[in-house]
Amino acid sequence: MATPLLGAGLAHADGVSAQGITFTAEQAYPEGIAWHPAQKVFFVSSVHTGTIGKVSLQGVYTPFIQDDKLIASVGLVLDTKRNLLWVAVADLGASTRSSAATAYKLAAVAAYDATTGERRAYHDLSNLVQGGHMANDLAVDAAGNVYITDSFSPVIYRIDTKGHASVFAQSDLFKGEGFNLNGIVAHPDGYLLVNKYNSGEIYRISTRNGADIQRVNLPEAVKGADGMLLRDKTHLVVVQNAGNDQVVELVSTDGWKSATLQPARKTAYSFPTTATQVGKDVYVMNSRLDTLLTKDAPKVSEYLLQKY
Repeated sequence: MATPLLGAGLAHADGVSAQGITFTAEQAYPEGIAWHPAQKVFFVSSVHTGTIGKVSLQGVYTPFIQDDKLIASVGLVLDTKRNLLWVAVADLGASTRSSAATAYKLAAVAAYDATTGERRAYHDLSNLVQGGHMANDLAVDAAGNVYITDSFSPVIYRIDTKGHASVFAQSDLFKGEGFNLNGIVAHPDGYLLVNKYNSGEIYRISTRNGADIQRVNLPEAVKGADGMLLRDKTHLVVVQNAGNDQVVELVSTDGWKSATLQPARKTAYSFPTTATQVGKDVYVMNSRLDTLLTKDAPKVSEYLLQKY
């Protein structure tokens, strides 16, 4: 990482500490995060309620978007050029809005005006391929096309600039037990980098041809890979959970045909999920989702945007 993790003790009140920004949102379980540089706020999602909230640099959480379409909001990406906040919508059976019709069956994406919160688009992708579904993470390329991973079906969807939804990439490489495709970023040189949660593999996929899929050669698997952040063309931050609870930076000098791994850094809380960049700093969401998904675990409402 660019700077070492600061501070060792956990913060127990909302606000700023050496280790980051602590905030309280009633059992929100925020999975996704996006920084809005003009508003100077973090957008955060909610696996439990679906509500999109804002978190200030002082650690104040405010509900922003409350939409019945948001069963569970997962990954977030901000298209700053078009002032659109894109949201991956799913149902892990742990939402206040979960139902038999949507649990483990929903892959959708919604777009909202990042200033007003007004919904601009909604696409249900679930019928594009048969099987279970979970829209997980998304990325926007320079032209404004949006790419969405599905953790339960071996596909990546695309919403083009005209609003047409399609299956962009489909491969047996994306198949596996449990959660498969997860984090995704769009590289400015014309390809996607996508990780596979259970196997720890990372794929390089051309945005011009979804069938052009290459496995990035890594010295070891990055298992439990969740959200990713492309800091620049050669540095990729990967957030790991599944018991790892750490953040690792990958470096590539050959156009992501291969990459090396820098030493990983542990997170303060359990189940880190996603990352965003504020200036030179990286903030990682400590979602604590394990306490939501474990039936009898005590539920929590305090979360940490950990600063690296």
